[in-house]
Amino acid sequence: MAQFVHLHVHSAYSLRESTLRLGQLVEDVAAYEMPAVALTDTNAMYGAIPFYQKAIQLGVQPILGAQLDVCFAEPHDLPQTRDAFQASLERTVMLARSLDGYRGLTRLITMARSRGHLPYVTLAELAAISTDLVCLVGGGESTMLRTFAAERSANASAALRLAQFAGACPSGQLFVDVQNHRLPHEEAGYVHLLHAASQQDIPLVATNDVHYRKAGDAALHRAYAGLEFANAQERWGSDTFHLAPPREMVERFASLPQALDNTLHIAEMCKFKLPLHQVRMPSYPTKDGRDPREVLREASTAGAKQRYGALSEEVQARLDHELGVICDMGYADYFLVVADFIRYAHQHGISTGPGRGSAAGSLVAYALRITDVDPVANRLLFERFLNPARVSLPDIDTDFEFERRGEVIQYVVQKYGRDRVAQIGTFGTLAARAAVRDAGRMLQMDGAMVDRLAKLVPGVPGMTLDKARQEAPAFDRVVTDDSDAKRLYETALFLEGLPHHTSVHAAGVVISPDPLTDWVPLEPGADDIPVTQYAMAEVESLGLVKMDFLGLRTLTLMDDCARSVNGRTGVAIDWRKVPVDDKATYGNLTNADTNGVFQLESPGMRRVLRQLKPSNMDDIVAVISLNRPGPMENIPAFCDAKHGRAPIHYPHPDLEPILRDTYGVIVYQEQIMQIASQMAGFSLGEADLLRRAVSKKKREALDEERERFVQGCLKKGYDGATANDVYDLIVRFADYGFNRSHAAAYAVLAYRTAYLRTHYLPDFLAALMTMSMSSADKMKAYAADARRHQIAVLPPSVVTSARGYSVDQDGDIRTGLLAVRNVGEGAVEAILEARKSAPFTSLRDFLQRVNTRVVNRKALDSLLQAGAFDEFFPADSDALAKAQMLEEAQRQADEYRQFAGLGLMLDADSLDASGEREASAQTGQEVLYIRYSSGTQQGKMALKKIQQVLTTSPGEVRVALYDVKTRRTRLLGDKWNIALSPELMTLLEDVVGMGNVKVSLRK
Repeated sequence: MAQFVHLHVHSAYSLRESTLRLGQLVEDVAAYEMPAVALTDTNAMYGAIPFYQKAIQLGVQPILGAQLDVCFAEPHDLPQTRDAFQASLERTVMLARSLDGYRGLTRLITMARSRGHLPYVTLAELAAISTDLVCLVGGGESTMLRTFAAERSANASAALRLAQFAGACPSGQLFVDVQNHRLPHEEAGYVHLLHAASQQDIPLVATNDVHYRKAGDAALHRAYAGLEFANAQERWGSDTFHLAPPREMVERFASLPQALDNTLHIAEMCKFKLPLHQVRMPSYPTKDGRDPREVLREASTAGAKQRYGALSEEVQARLDHELGVICDMGYADYFLVVADFIRYAHQHGISTGPGRGSAAGSLVAYALRITDVDPVANRLLFERFLNPARVSLPDIDTDFEFERRGEVIQYVVQKYGRDRVAQIGTFGTLAARAAVRDAGRMLQMDGAMVDRLAKLVPGVPGMTLDKARQEAPAFDRVVTDDSDAKRLYETALFLEGLPHHTSVHAAGVVISPDPLTDWVPLEPGADDIPVTQYAMAEVESLGLVKMDFLGLRTLTLMDDCARSVNGRTGVAIDWRKVPVDDKATYGNLTNADTNGVFQLESPGMRRVLRQLKPSNMDDIVAVISLNRPGPMENIPAFCDAKHGRAPIHYPHPDLEPILRDTYGVIVYQEQIMQIASQMAGFSLGEADLLRRAVSKKKREALDEERERFVQGCLKKGYDGATANDVYDLIVRFADYGFNRSHAAAYAVLAYRTAYLRTHYLPDFLAALMTMSMSSADKMKAYAADARRHQIAVLPPSVVTSARGYSVDQDGDIRTGLLAVRNVGEGAVEAILEARKSAPFTSLRDFLQRVNTRVVNRKALDSLLQAGAFDEFFPADSDALAKAQMLEEAQRQADEYRQFAGLGLMLDADSLDASGEREASAQTGQEVLYIRYSSGTQQGKMALKKIQQVLTTSPGEVRVALYDVKTRRTRLLGDKWNIALSPELMTLLEDVVGMGNVKVSLRK
């Protein structure tokens, strides 16, 4: 039996602090024959569940913990400087000794992470939750130890802090963490810390602050950590921060045998089982506390009657069967929760998809309008979705219009509680190229060489450095021939796959019946929705129910197109009334005219469309399912049979009803299940188990399933040869079979987008171009598509363009303002806001009304070059003339704003041709406003000339002078009042220049 247990271990989930992988940690502990090991990552439990599972698997007792900073100041009285704040913290290891301790730990971590980039908990918070926690204080990085090491005069304050810890932690659960990393402050500080611990009767425990696997990894670890931490060389300044074998730890602490024994004692204290795989279904709040099963039955029956009218025996029997399975498995609440947020989306005009995955095979989901694909008409199987013979959580993934998906998640948060709903976290790991670049920074290698090697790694998903050597000869050659490249490669191998940063799963949301911190530590996320520190697999292993809220841009495309059609033609598209057998739509599909059509626009899909020539929805389902590696080898046979070029062959006549729609070819997983049910007498649940087992291609499972299948066939009267032939066919197609439920749901979206493209092409292309503005290649393709169909793509216009692409009354597409380079969201909003009151009438009008701090000169130049101002120019204007006119208009607009800034309501064009004042709705005193500068000799001389001109036309209109130098306005006395006339304005402009004389109303 080992004499030591590691209780202070940082895995690679102490992001950027450690290079120790979880698998290596547990495997080495098992090899060292240690009975237990703790995981104590910094301010996090990211790796807790995989660590726990791996340890149990290898017969090692997992101890769940974390390292947290405990603050000795209250939140309302925090130190104001960073150094003082750091001094108020004590780095503390906390270990869970029970399930309640685990929950206390998740809550403390959640509190700490809620405080931003410097996470901490207060001593009072620790005291309130510490009942089932073991705390280790005074380790090598603690303020307490460094205080003891620094000066004797501070010993009293450090000892007091230790005493405060003793007061906060239950008796027997606080230990002084003794380490020996051969660092100066440890040698100086532990003498005094141990003395203080002895005086306060606090036991010692020996630990090693583990951050890497072997002593030989020390230099690489410091270099890697140094990319994030400036003090890495100081913090880990020896080669002792490794997962030391027990004998090494015994040698290091030979003088403190009790500290070694206490590692085993603490391990015994921290024995408990984490209850995994126990379903924690969210509760749907029913009215008056009614049984959710009763509510589900009523809602499903009512919904089915809305869908079908009177229920046939077939539909009623299937509905009863599904409800029985759902309720018996305890999933009634799940269906009600999903139906509720889908209903919310529908009520608030948020588009949802027709279904995704195997959920489309559920009649209950169809009745509740969770899906929009009739599973009876489409021959979809409920058991492919929820199999009573294989207990698993239901998984209904839902598609929402991309831009408004967040509204649905916010609804769920508000309904079920912010403490019970979270988005699921995920981790970015160092992929091959990133590992090469980080390795280059660590080794401080020449950037050009690092860049060259990184670019030689094939940029395909799932690429690893080992694969790169096998699949990229140029990469392998450089690594083999160049010693520096080899060193870089080996360092990158050391880093590859390490967790690098946290992120948020694109769709996953977890809803819990209890506060989430009972099971999962949380951290802040966007829109005030927390994020789990556990990834999806770990969340599900805890029994928490995950739901996918996916944002589907195709729904945004369809909504934008429908709005455009309605605004332009008054037609409101109602998909319930759109025929599913529209000949024009199938004609377009047959011609592979499918730019932008969901799932059907790739070259491969177009090739299949031309061969298959779809004429119904089943054909679209088949196209989506066949065009994949494996099944595509059956496309020629499928097409030949469909078009009568080859006879249809069935493995057995009894299988014709199952394979008729696919012309004798097994295409779908559901067909495999139906064959097993028809020929071997399997229930659909058993048939689903057969499909899963056979698809794994394990010899033992294949032989076992063959025996079951053949025996079943013999009992139903089929001969052995036929049974074996059909089983071989099932084995062959098990890998190829596609989920028909998923394909049928996505075929609905494919058809609907094809329908829009066929009947409303300008609106469809405009919506498609708006969605694709960031992709130059797609924009070129869609513009060419428009031209091919004789649809003009007009340049942008500040008078008529919307944010994105739009369609005018002639059916041409107008380029959106956001498509103009250097014109961002803010500039577009400023233009549209200014345009609300009235259309722009001239370039000068535009420049006077928009905010030119937002629509800056760079944006104006881009708008000019894109043709957005062309309506304001004479038809024969060249580029130079346009630029000059923009320059002049901008000068005039600047002057206008300068006059307006004086509090005067400017009305420069208020004199008609005869010099008479036009009627105005404005009321106030008229003022003639003259701008000059006293800062120049010419300006000073202008004053005398202005006076001379004013005396030539006495009248009732007041005169004001604005001095550019002093920025002050002076209203002249009554003796200078004048009578307005065009001649007077001309005389004054001769003195002060064009644009420096204005008429306004002064209220």
